[in-house]
Amino acid sequence: MTAVTRLQPLPVASPRPYASDKPVTRPLPITLDYTLHDLYALDDDDGPQNIILAYDHPCKFPRDQLSIPSTVQFAYAASFPGADREEEAHNLSMRGVAQRYSFVAGRTSVILVDLSGSGGDDLAAIVNSSKEDILAVYNQLCPDQRPNVQFITNMHDVRLDPDWRAAVVIPKDHLCQFNQLLDPKVHYEILSKRWLALCGLPTPKSKIIDPLPIEARAGRDAEIKRMLHAVQIHDLPFVVKVSIAASGRGTYVVNSESDRARTFNELQTFLEDIFDKVHEQNERLYPASFVIQELVPGEAHGVSFFVTKRGRLVYLATSQQRFDNDGCWQGARVSYLLEPALQHRYRNTLEVLTKALHRKGYYGPAGADIMTDHNGKQVIVDVNPRVTGSYQLGLLKSHFIQRGLVEAAVLTRLIMRCTRSTFEGQFAREILEGRMIINSWVHDSKRESSYATVTVGGEDAVQLDRLIRIIETFVKTGEYS
Repeated sequence: MTAVTRLQPLPVASPRPYASDKPVTRPLPITLDYTLHDLYALDDDDGPQNIILAYDHPCKFPRDQLSIPSTVQFAYAASFPGADREEEAHNLSMRGVAQRYSFVAGRTSVILVDLSGSGGDDLAAIVNSSKEDILAVYNQLCPDQRPNVQFITNMHDVRLDPDWRAAVVIPKDHLCQFNQLLDPKVHYEILSKRWLALCGLPTPKSKIIDPLPIEARAGRDAEIKRMLHAVQIHDLPFVVKVSIAASGRGTYVVNSESDRARTFNELQTFLEDIFDKVHEQNERLYPASFVIQELVPGEAHGVSFFVTKRGRLVYLATSQQRFDNDGCWQGARVSYLLEPALQHRYRNTLEVLTKALHRKGYYGPAGADIMTDHNGKQVIVDVNPRVTGSYQLGLLKSHFIQRGLVEAAVLTRLIMRCTRSTFEGQFAREILEGRMIINSWVHDSKRESSYATVTVGGEDAVQLDRLIRIIETFVKTGEYS
């Protein structure tokens, strides 16, 4: 049986700063229970010093530096509904991901890859602003938990010792110049819905729809029609999942004929997009596959955990997911008082999953969505062997509980027409009390707006809901009420 590591939180100095006898004018530094640096050190006699975290952090769209579609190995579709295809919005999103994922890095080295190149006279100002944004996020942390960050603009400028290994969110062609902790092809595989359906883990009943080999196809349109026929004839209800997707995109719940028609049309667009990126060198990575799955009613819990180098499970947190009307992930919430019971509930399923990931050579941060079917059996509906958007919730437990805050939530995709200083002024009390933490803040100078992620806490579910409503109102109207 896989051993479960139960972490003892590191000491947190000066709890409940807002209750101090002395007036406090600035928040005390945030101390995470554990960081990725600490977690990677578990079961590793050499420690985590040879691990770097590598994230894309583009200030401009890297038109000329990235591989052209005809040669790209790791293909990702860009045509999902709700995905803003405008280049600048895509860059803002990627910079935000790099900020919030590296927020939990600790003293592990972080490399932020910006292949913008020459992007006009305003590029220098954008780069400087971008660096200021991310350093402001790190500066909320206690000094010994701030990442060692390096910004690079050319992959050829990176010089690492041969024993250094990079951990990435998802495999990308230009990041393959790093020696990686896991073979990028294997990482791409275990990130896919196809692998989850095939690997023998407890999942809903699934049918994989693969494209025929390139030499066996009658043509692109005919092949797309053949694949989509499975969606046309499948009995209602069911779920369709694009094999390579994230943040809720590429997942379709089909309850009715109108759902079927919508799913058919959106999958057709997806396949037309991704087929243009498939060639003989990457077709066996199955980027164009999708999975038809039994619909399990109910809510999926998102569980974050860590797989140590020796394959031990480190449980972190179980959260409720938050999605917008298009099914895109918008955050998650956790009740710390329920965590012991939830850890016990999902322990056996997580042990099996941990073993499966470790057999593929993976160790590091991970997340999984788990549901319980009508027979009471737990099934895994999604696996993300990487840092996830809600990962910090499991590492901020002591920070919030010592302030009397037993409920917490991460809110992302917050787009506001204000600067960070304006936002901090409006929410000065919440930040001072430690009930609000800014995990990412990317300023869009062209539109005088900002793209942010925050983590917030409340004394109970009612107080947390109230704070969430206040933030959402501010995002929509610019007013604090």
